[in-house]
This record gives sequence, structure tokens and C-alpha cells, in this order.
Amino acid sequence: MTEAMLFLFSKMPPPPMWAGLAESNKERREGRLRVLIVDDEQLITDSICAILNENGFDATGAYNGLEAIAAARKEHPDIVLSDVLMPRMSGVELGIHLRHEFPNIKIYLFSGQAATTAIIHRAEVEGHHFELFPKPIHPDELMTRLKGL
Repeated sequence: MTEAMLFLFSKMPPPPMWAGLAESNKERREGRLRVLIVDDEQLITDSICAILNENGFDATGAYNGLEAIAAARKEHPDIVLSDVLMPRMSGVELGIHLRHEFPNIKIYLFSGQAATTAIIHRAEVEGHHFELFPKPIHPDELMTRLKGL
């Protein structure tokens, strides 16, 4: 586990209790914002879903862009929080696709790699704006940002 991941998970119980949580087919809870978390690192996806579900959100996870599109069609999330750099489909490509299909969806990207700056800039030049969250993001900061929506 990288130092960045240790920071993200420093206040959490051991991850095995969350294994597969992002895949669970739970009932939608009334009045909660629906959030789709997308990251090709399963531990990150499952952990963020657990944090959000424990803090008043209805979170579902996907581990790549294609899974995220299918999950968005099924769950109709209010918010998508996606990693930028993923195999086969970047978070930017996913965000552009989801905005075409779901115009009112809020898309937020997160990344801990400097290489994402060029990808985000290229999308902005083409008229696509995405707010970028740092990765790792402390769970308290994530809650503050999402609850402020």
C-alpha cells in the first residue's frame, strides 16, 4: 500500500470488511444523494463507498468506465466521483459520455498524478469542465465537499 493510500485509509478499519461492498445490490435509501464511485483500484472504490454510505449517502462503485456506464444507467446517480487515469476509458472520457446521457449529473474527478493536468486541460479546451479533487482526499474533506452540494 502506498503512503498516499495509507493516508486516505488511516482512520478506517481494515479493508477486508468492505470487500465487495461496491458490488452489493442494496436498497436505495430515501432522501440520500446517490453517488457512483469509479476507480480501477478496488480497495479505493470499496473504501470510499463504505465511508459515504456510513455518512448519509447512497454510494455504489464501479471498477472501470464500462462498468460505471452500466451502473449509472441502473442507479441514476446524482454525483459521479471518478479517478482520471484508468485503463481503456479515462475518467474524463467517462464524464463526457455520462454528461451526454445524463445532462444533470454532477461529475467530479480525482487523481494523485501530475499527468492528469494535460488530460483535464485538453477536455477544457474542448468545452468540458470537471472539478478535480486531490487523491488521496481525506475522508473528512470529501464529506465536507459532497455535503456542500
